[in-house]
Order: sequence, then C-alpha cells, then structure tokens
Amino acid sequence: MEATAAPIRRKDDGQNQEAPFRPQPSNVEETGVSFGQLLDLCIKTIYYGGRPSARDIAESMKLTFNVIEGMLAFLKREQLIEVVGSVGIGEQQYQYALSDKGNERAVDAIERNQYVGPTPVPFHEYQEVIMEQSVRNLRVNPEIVHRALGELILPDVTRNLVGPAVNSGRSILLYGDPGNGKSSIAKGIGKMLSGEVLIPYAVDVNGQTVRVFDPRVHTAIEEDEDEDRRGGNGSMGNFAPVRPERRRDVRYVLCKRPLLMTGGELTLADLELKYSPQSKFYIAPVQMKANCGILVIDDFGRQLVSPKELLNRWIVPMEARVDFLSLLSGETMEVPFEMLLVFSTNIPPMQLGDEAFFRRIRHKIEVGDPDEEAFLKIMSMICAANHVPYQEEAGRYIIERYYRPKGRHLRGVHPRDIIDLLMDIASFRGVDPACTREMLDLACTSYFIDDRVEGFKI
Repeated sequence: MEATAAPIRRKDDGQNQEAPFRPQPSNVEETGVSFGQLLDLCIKTIYYGGRPSARDIAESMKLTFNVIEGMLAFLKREQLIEVVGSVGIGEQQYQYALSDKGNERAVDAIERNQYVGPTPVPFHEYQEVIMEQSVRNLRVNPEIVHRALGELILPDVTRNLVGPAVNSGRSILLYGDPGNGKSSIAKGIGKMLSGEVLIPYAVDVNGQTVRVFDPRVHTAIEEDEDEDRRGGNGSMGNFAPVRPERRRDVRYVLCKRPLLMTGGELTLADLELKYSPQSKFYIAPVQMKANCGILVIDDFGRQLVSPKELLNRWIVPMEARVDFLSLLSGETMEVPFEMLLVFSTNIPPMQLGDEAFFRRIRHKIEVGDPDEEAFLKIMSMICAANHVPYQEEAGRYIIERYYRPKGRHLRGVHPRDIIDLLMDIASFRGVDPACTREMLDLACTSYFIDDRVEGFKI
C-alpha cells in the first residue's frame, strides 16, 4: 500500500496545513494487522452486537465490506457464525450470530482482550503519520499571533516572544503571578496551530492494542464526502497520485490539532501506558494523545510529584523528540514526541529549579501585571462585552480606592471578576448594571477579602 498520497484539502487560514491521506485498506494484508487478530475483533463485534448485519460489522471495525466479506466467509466455513436474517437486499444486509462453537471462540478472544471497535492501525504507520503532522512543520507569523491573541491585552514584548516560541515546536515556560492570562495565552497558541490531523482510534503494537482517540481531547471534523473519496482536490503536489475510487482510511479520525491541558492532578503514572487487567488493552498517556498539538502542564510545581521529577521525565522526549513507553511484556515503544510542550506556573521559577533545570526548556516568557493603562483598557473591553456603561473615571476610582493605598498589584483578571460581581448585584436589585461608586464599592468589597466597606446594604 502506498505510504502517502494526496492530502485531504480544506480551506485554512493561510497556514495551509492539511492532513496526510491514507487510503482505505482493500484487503486483509493492507490493514497491517494479522488475520487472527481481525477474526477475533470480528467475532467480538458480533458477540456484543447481537445480530449485526455485515454492514454494521464493517462500520464498527472501520473496514470496507470487501475486507469483512472474506473474514465472514472464513468464519462461516469454520461454523463459527451463521446467517440468521436480513435487513435488506444484498449480502451486506445479512445478519449474523455466533454458533455455540463461535461463542466459545468469542469467550477465548475476550479473555485475551476486551477491545471492540475500529481496527487498530499498525504502529509503524502511526509513527509515519505523526511525523508528517508534526507541529515543527508549522510556521506562524505576526499576523497569525495577533489574530490568536487579539482579545488579550498584553505587553508588546510578550507578544513578540510567543511567535518564535511557537515556531520552535519545542517547549515553553509561561510564568508570572496568577490572573494575568497565562492559560489564555496557552489557549491562544492552540488557535495559532491551525490545520487538521489524523488521529487513529487505536494502534497495534505486535498484537497489543493501544487506544489513542479520546473524544474529550480530540475534536473530530466533519469531512466532505467527495474529498474523502478522492483524497484531496486532485492536485498531486508533493504526494503520489491516488486511485479515484480509494477512500480515506477511516480507522483515523480527522481532527483539529489537540490542545490538552492538565494541572495539579498530573502524576508520573499519567505519562505511562495505562493497562486495565479487566479489559486487557492499553490506553495512551496524555503526551501520546497530545501528539501533533499542544500539551499544557498548568500549575507547574503544584503537582503531587516534584517539579524536578516531572521535568526529568521530559528530558529525553524534549531533546530526542521520542518517548519510550513500556508494555507489560517489557517491550518498549518508541513513540514520536511531536508536540508543543507548555509549562505554566504562578510560582517564581527559581523556587522550582536552578539554571540547569530551566535550560531544558527552550523558551521562557514572563506574563507580568498590566500597567494602569492596560488595566483600564481591559475594564473598558469587559464592560462593552457585557453592555455595561463605562467611563474611565470609574476604572480610575477603583485604582485609587482599592489598589494604590494598599499597594495591591493590578491583575488582568480583576476587571472581569469585578464586573461580574457588579452584574450579580444589579440583577438582585432588579436594576440595570452601572459603574456607580456604590455598585463598584459593593463589588470590590465582595471581591477583595482584605477590604470591607461598612454601611452598604444590598
């Protein structure tokens, strides 16, 4: 089978990143999975499906009827299944059930593993696809950065550092006090990495199944049927031509580039293959799910595992661009590490490690407090978004009353939170929200725990 073919083409935002095309297997050999494994998967599909039609089986296994047909013929010859009805005209509509012998075979197959669903793709092909879709193949420019971070009020130096960090395709440390937009910048980076990628439902590693696709992480994209059939717009580009009748391999899901954010709950166990003794198959770790996208380690330094242990776990993947994962058998998988790894922390960096520690992270970007002008601009934008009348004197009143006397730091998130509280107060009173001193005082009194204004009644 041709390793690469014409890409799936879509309209994009100028980066012109298209998912590679993999043609649908036309026979058992092209699936890259052994015939025995396919038979087990087919039998389990029938076992759990009740009386599925041949089309239902093909849909579940994400294979063509031409491939399924040969397996069903073999199972019938071995008296493991039988035709028990039909839901329409043609062999694709025949319904199948397991014989007593087939039920015994199904129990044996389930004992080996309980995976049922799309046929896994061979691991070597998964490696090729990930490399073709690497974030290192992307390039952003100032216009793309501005568009992705357009709603954030950030210093020019911060904006100027984000673009080169993204283009490196390696690792970034976002640090600074809480509430100034580090998580928003990480999400903005996700918007910069446009284009589409192929994510397999599962991969096969020498007979072991690893489930990769996770709907909580991966956002599927609806495809145009004609493009799915052709594998592109007909332009050869740098790819080999594809026969017009060949469809895309639907064992892969066409997705947006993943953005996976994990925080204080992250443990070292989350970075290894998860094996269930009950189901007897593996689930991919977070970094494998984030391949071709972004993995954000939020609240870095607040995990149960120490920052040093966590960073040590990343040293080899960050430098070698490959991660080594172990199966129960002791066999090691060399998984591509093709993602943008973003650490975000509120803790001063030197409390987390020394210079050698942070030298491992390519780009370090401080996200500092806004100045007064930026603070007022943020407040104006928040008021406009919530249809709250705003005058600059209201913002300056807050600064003079609640910040300057206390030596309190301005934070980018404060205007949003204060206006939210003001709107709650107005809603309770049954009046339109307005930036009056009375309402601002009530909102700030509710917000800042070290300020209590006496004499106000809601």
